[in-house]
Amino acid sequence: MLSILSALFGPHRAVSIYAFLKTWGLPIAGGVGVITVAAALLLLNDSGEHEHHSFMTVPVLSASPINGDLKNGVIASVRLPDGSETAITSTEAPISQTVTTSACVEKRVYVESGEPRYRFKLPRYCEAS
Repeated sequence: MLSILSALFGPHRAVSIYAFLKTWGLPIAGGVGVITVAAALLLLNDSGEHEHHSFMTVPVLSASPINGDLKNGVIASVRLPDGSETAITSTEAPISQTVTTSACVEKRVYVESGEPRYRFKLPRYCEAS
């Protein structure tokens, strides 16, 4: 590398450039890389806006309390109305304690991608609809 720098910048400047790159080259390249990745994530990421689609009561296939206590939350597998299965996690104690053999679930749809997401809600939301 020193011979290439010597050919481009001359022998005296090449040594200075080489010493600078050896001491500060990797941290500067790493910093530029982190900034580039952060900027790409910020600019290319969608807004994450979603719309409420519906509330539905679904059967619970299995439910496990987080750390053995429903006050900490619940992880449950549910069967959706279209026949597919998904796992939903809730860390809110009042909602976690309502997950039994059935549960109230809110379906949300992301605006840009159309991808559905589900989360547990209190049973009163499903009773109203």
